[in-house]
Amino acid sequence: MDFETISIEQLEEAVIVFYRSTSQEQAITHEWLTKAEASPQAWQFSWQLMQLGKSQEVQFFGAITLHSKLMKYWHEVPPENREELKQKILETIVQFAGGPKLVLNRLCLSLSAFIVHMLEDWPCAIEEVIETFQNQRIPNVTADVQLWIMLEVLQGIPEEAQVIHTSVKRVTLRAEIGKRVPLVLQTVEAYLKQQMNTEWDTEGYNNMARAVKCVSVWIRSIGYSIESCVSICSVMLELVNKCYWPCIRSGVGCMSADENELAETCLKAMVSIIVQPDCHNYPKTAAVLIKMFLDSLCDITQREWRRDNDNEDIIVHIYMLFVSAVERHSALFLSGITATDPELFSIWCRMVHEILQCTDKPGIYPVEESCSTMALAFWYMLQGDVFAMPDEEKRKCWEHIKPLYAHLTTVLVRKSEQPDESSIDKWNSDDLECFRCYRQDISDTFMYCYDVLDDYILEILAAMLDEAIAELQTHPTHWTKLEACIYSFQSVAEHFGGEESRQIPKLMRVLSEIPYEKLNEKLLGTALETIGSYCSWLMDNPTFIPPAIDLLVRGLNSTMSAQATLGLKELCRDCQLQLKPYAEPLLDACQATLSAGRMKNSDSVRLMFSIGKLMSLLPPEQIPKYLDIIVSPCFEELQTICQAGATTPAARIRTIFRLNMISTLFSSLNTDVDEELKDVHNVQPVLLVMEKTMPIFRLIAELWVEELDVLEAACSALKHAIVNLGSSFRPMLQDLCYFIVASFQTRCCAPTLEITKTAIIVFFSEESCKPLMQQLLLEFVKHSFKLFENTPHENFSNISDTMEMFFACLTQIIKKVPQVLEDKTIAYDRLIYYAQRAMTLPENGPIRASTQFVTQFLMQSRNHAHMTEVVLASGEQILHTVMICVGYMTPRQQVDKFADVFLSMNKKYPAEMAVWLKTVMSVPNFPTELISEAEKSRYVTLIIKVKFNKRLLQQHLTELAGKTRGLVPLQSPAN
Repeated sequence: MDFETISIEQLEEAVIVFYRSTSQEQAITHEWLTKAEASPQAWQFSWQLMQLGKSQEVQFFGAITLHSKLMKYWHEVPPENREELKQKILETIVQFAGGPKLVLNRLCLSLSAFIVHMLEDWPCAIEEVIETFQNQRIPNVTADVQLWIMLEVLQGIPEEAQVIHTSVKRVTLRAEIGKRVPLVLQTVEAYLKQQMNTEWDTEGYNNMARAVKCVSVWIRSIGYSIESCVSICSVMLELVNKCYWPCIRSGVGCMSADENELAETCLKAMVSIIVQPDCHNYPKTAAVLIKMFLDSLCDITQREWRRDNDNEDIIVHIYMLFVSAVERHSALFLSGITATDPELFSIWCRMVHEILQCTDKPGIYPVEESCSTMALAFWYMLQGDVFAMPDEEKRKCWEHIKPLYAHLTTVLVRKSEQPDESSIDKWNSDDLECFRCYRQDISDTFMYCYDVLDDYILEILAAMLDEAIAELQTHPTHWTKLEACIYSFQSVAEHFGGEESRQIPKLMRVLSEIPYEKLNEKLLGTALETIGSYCSWLMDNPTFIPPAIDLLVRGLNSTMSAQATLGLKELCRDCQLQLKPYAEPLLDACQATLSAGRMKNSDSVRLMFSIGKLMSLLPPEQIPKYLDIIVSPCFEELQTICQAGATTPAARIRTIFRLNMISTLFSSLNTDVDEELKDVHNVQPVLLVMEKTMPIFRLIAELWVEELDVLEAACSALKHAIVNLGSSFRPMLQDLCYFIVASFQTRCCAPTLEITKTAIIVFFSEESCKPLMQQLLLEFVKHSFKLFENTPHENFSNISDTMEMFFACLTQIIKKVPQVLEDKTIAYDRLIYYAQRAMTLPENGPIRASTQFVTQFLMQSRNHAHMTEVVLASGEQILHTVMICVGYMTPRQQVDKFADVFLSMNKKYPAEMAVWLKTVMSVPNFPTELISEAEKSRYVTLIIKVKFNKRLLQQHLTELAGKTRGLVPLQSPAN
């Protein structure tokens, strides 16, 4: 649209439509207004839109248009017009001094951008702005508003310097602005000191907060030596105390919103100062500042160190300052331990005490306190830094921090206590999830405590366990402390093997003796999880297995069945042979639990893993009985569903559930559990099951042909049987092939392709199975081709998951069983053709799978003459397709995947590739007209030159993709 002829009325109407219409209209109007904003005419109409009497929306659009032009189109302003532009901006700022603030803010940012552009021509701009507004040189504008304007302009300068389009290098610009940091900080400090002895109203609080934010922005964006920040920090600390103590001494107790905001802004600004990138170069000043923080703020943290305190927000920010300071200057603090500087050591001790207090803040996170989570990262950092020190220093620091981590362990046990019945009503689902994540963080921190304390951590936890038991005996409903102790033991379980013989046996006895039926169910859940965590210990201490089994069985019949099935799964996996004497009664208990039908589907599926492991331990003659009791109901229900022929949602859910149960059983049921117990004449139970039930799998495939998740569950069961049994599966191989081919004839889909791949990889190398597997591979390829041929090219995205699985499976097959490529009857040329089709799809999966296949094909092709012929015939076309994908068709973030194709071709066909690539790229305007012939030639040379460096080639391809799409950003002067 020609914006030269656009009227102000049309612009106003568009702005009103944008702010007051539906989202669809907004999108169209936004695009139009953005183009208007970018037009040269915007320099004129921005002022017209800000005339008095216009609506606030129109005036605001005028202001943001002016700001946008100053940011991005400064080159459109002739040098001779710049003084006039400055005066116009200042006049308009005065015009809007009475509001709206929204418009005034944008005008202040416009002046900030103007000043940044004019630093060379108007070197005293910042001084003049300060002098003008600080000394109230603007008539008819209140002192507070003039101060507001000055602070907005000053705050905007470093921010605008980072985003404006300018010909000056960013480094130069930053250095030039950096010369004004002392002036800005002195101005703010003088203002804050002036306010210190006055009464503060809301406007006063807001302006002081704005002044402090100004300091923070300049420090973050430009930086300033911390040696020069001591004075401003002293003033901000005084402000924090003046915000806090009057309300405490007056008996009000709770800070106002204005007091909170000002105090928090000061604390955030001090964080910006103490964590500056180069502040470690000034260790003495850092120590002085940190001592100032402690001297000024510790009385506040001590006063607020209680449950449900009134001023949690300020405490959070004080602790944030402490933690940030100690993390940034950890080397300084550790030198306080190893050196002989008593003052530094004193600061270290005080700071660690504060962070320990932060960790131990009374109350339960996050409902009753919100500080303690900030300190957890410090404890990780501290032990990490100590262990990274040279040996002599490490020993000294280690001895110093051991008592600290011992105390921390007791604190963490307390902090991991769950809310009890009396307080849980105050918690919502978000609070509970937040607490769950917090407990996981505590669990990780226990690991760091173990790194420092080693086995001594068990003694600490055992002592706390004794205390918790004693308290439970005195107060039978106080279960949270005991639960937290057990959780703590669970957190460090992975560090302790069977040799530990003092504290873990004690824990196991306690777990078996707790009267769970009288206590909260969460205690039982944690105990069950802990049993699962100590299964490797139980393997070496089998006398404790019976009570563990009793506890797990109790859990199966409770509301904590999920934890019980998890614990039992761990026990059966780690201690399978040790469970042999208990296999039958444990199976009976599992069967009774399944029959009761109270467990969730996911828990029942998980329980089948344990059932498979336990059944594997039984004498061969007893296994059929349990198969009949436990597995038969699964197949009977599947048979009933198939005979009914109704594909209802309920039938689908039950079918998947039963198939998942069978799949899990097949993954764990294997009677060859011990070399000594193997019986060459023993028939695997899974084979017995499959001989009877393979027809049901065929019925399922026919009935649920349109439901991929059902087919996936069925194929998963068969896959688990193959993987688990390996060569023992051989007697069922013929039936499996019939099932696969029958499924292919009905529908070629991803799950069937995957089970085919598994069978071929496992059995192709066995001479007796090779003919059958060759035939299966041909069926695999034939039916996939049939699907591809019957799908219109424009609809290939509809079968992208199948294409992805086909090429992914094929890649795995030729990588692990390369002898399949000896078969000359496979249509290799069509494989390459369809791989190219998959490359051109927009979905990531087919792109990745097809490029991997072509790469593997190229690497193997020189070993077989018939494959070499295919590559020589289609090599140029492959490169043509790849360059189309890189040039414009494939999403930019995916083009680096094609690097492997180039590398493999360059390795096996270097001479041919050079000719092919030059031929492909010599076509005019290929792949797009946005790249010149010279650039194409350069990239051809670069690609051919790279033979091994994949990362470099990916970089070339990404750059080429940007060029061909016209998306390469212009290099900013800063770079």
